Amino acid sequence: MSLSPVAEFNSLNAAYSCDVLRTSRASELALFLYDVSGDGPSIRFLHNTGIAPELLTVYRQGVFRDDPLLPHGGVSNALLGASELGISHLPAKQFGASANYYTHALRGAGYIETAALSRQLSRRFYLVAGMLLGNGARQSRHIYAESAVAKTQSWLMSAADHLIDNGILAACRENELSKSARPLADIPARHQMLLTPREKDVVAQMLRGFSNKQISACLALSEYTIENHLRRIYKKFDVHSRTALIAALSH
Repeated sequence: MSLSPVAEFNSLNAAYSCDVLRTSRASELALFLYDVSGDGPSIRFLHNTGIAPELLTVYRQGVFRDDPLLPHGGVSNALLGASELGISHLPAKQFGASANYYTHALRGAGYIETAALSRQLSRRFYLVAGMLLGNGARQSRHIYAESAVAKTQSWLMSAADHLIDNGILAACRENELSKSARPLADIPARHQMLLTPREKDVVAQMLRGFSNKQISACLALSEYTIENHLRRIYKKFDVHSRTALIAALSH
């Protein structure tokens, strides 16, 4: 039985991330799309090795704007579309007046160092692999990022090919990543409080009229996972269909 494109993508990411983690000696890492168009830049996480959902949410909602390792920070070679390595050493204890939102958030979450490589996919999208080192690291106090460059570049190339060949990037473009959360603005706060960050992602796509298959492509999750999320959301609002859920969310 052949795997779906999303399942293949998840399997590819799992294999590469294990290899990159082992070589770089990082604690955790993430793969995400960085969208520089629209009203302002935005990101969409495609894979992570266990980074706390709270940190992913905070990063996605604004911390990334201060990240010096993203393309807008000058790391990526836009002309060549090549991957370039960037490393950020976070302050040890005292942040000082010059510390930005990025430094406060990551250091506050227990990380002491980050590294990233990026690959330009189009004028709009960059694919980024970010590595994190936690302050509980035992073997080393630094990420061996240089040793993992080749493996990470291979990951970025393979992931980019998959996104393009299977239409996932096209689906994300149609969905306008930078605006994907806007439908949630019309939902009362008391309803949003019942949803987890991932459930909010699913609801945002659903409110845009996307099918389960389209949602799975944009969120890089299997259709089975999307169905499970929807079932849990239905239960929270005591409904049994999309139509009933939309009606419940509007009141």
